[in-house]
Amino acid sequence: MKFLFNPSTDAPFNLAFEELIASRFEDDAIMLWRNRNAVIVGRNQNTAAEVDADFVKAHDIQVVRRMTGGGAVYHDLGNINFTISVRDRQLEPEAFARNAQVVLRALQSFGVAAEFSGRNDIVVDGRKISGSAKSVLDKRTLFHGTLLFSANLSMLTSVLTPDPEKIRSKGIKSVRSRVANLQEFLPQWDVETFLTQLTNAMLTVSGAEFVEIPEDMVCAAEELANKKYRTWQWNYGTPINYAYSKGKRFPFGTCRVNFNVANNCIADLHLTGDFFGVEDISALSAMLNGVSLEPETLSSAIKKIPVEKFIHGATAEDIISLFDL
Repeated sequence: MKFLFNPSTDAPFNLAFEELIASRFEDDAIMLWRNRNAVIVGRNQNTAAEVDADFVKAHDIQVVRRMTGGGAVYHDLGNINFTISVRDRQLEPEAFARNAQVVLRALQSFGVAAEFSGRNDIVVDGRKISGSAKSVLDKRTLFHGTLLFSANLSMLTSVLTPDPEKIRSKGIKSVRSRVANLQEFLPQWDVETFLTQLTNAMLTVSGAEFVEIPEDMVCAAEELANKKYRTWQWNYGTPINYAYSKGKRFPFGTCRVNFNVANNCIADLHLTGDFFGVEDISALSAMLNGVSLEPETLSSAIKKIPVEKFIHGATAEDIISLFDL
């Protein structure tokens, strides 16, 4: 068993690095790592239905899809993530509890009465301080989870509360739980101290060997992050069809866009409002049907349209602002 500490706080890089540990690293491995403000979306979820798009933009929060299932979670530097990669395919439900023992025993060594609960949670006094997920690959299994220490719990609630009237989706929704920060039970420590103590305790409990991260894996993770974990297609693209609606008040009047999303493209789009124009607004709508929701593609398509002919006083940027996926 090898123990790795990953100092990066960039979510796309960290999730790419996790994937490499699961697919290329020869030994069983444990890794601790953190992300700066980020929403990490489950593999099978509709990102648009999980995340408040306006909120994440306003607060510069990264949105990244992970390779494992489960629900969306909020990460900040007050949350510590653990990764456990093992060299066999662990399909049985008990695998979660078995692999969580290294974390449980480390927490218990601090006097924290941590227990495994349900399918994949760790709780203290009935409140969730850790959730986990797994992915079974051809020859390995990846487990990973969170450890809330001093996370901003109010931010967690705000960022994962999208407008239910804006996105109507049949995707797998996240389940909200009653949560707590571990700092309540370890008030003498800040998050940096806890991270150091957790590292030492997990090394003792697991008997793992501390190793430096190979430089070639750092380069490979950066390349994978650029090709996958930093792309709209991976983070927002989804096979799930859903409906979208948003209205705004502009100087030229109100405007609302309604459309369906099929295969990540716009379908059945309608623009309505109390604006004035010369050309039939249905012609503008027709120009956008079939266009991908990938931001650069959609923005480019809208900028090619003479918007002023259809909505007097409107600009391409005004129309683009209605598509804040």
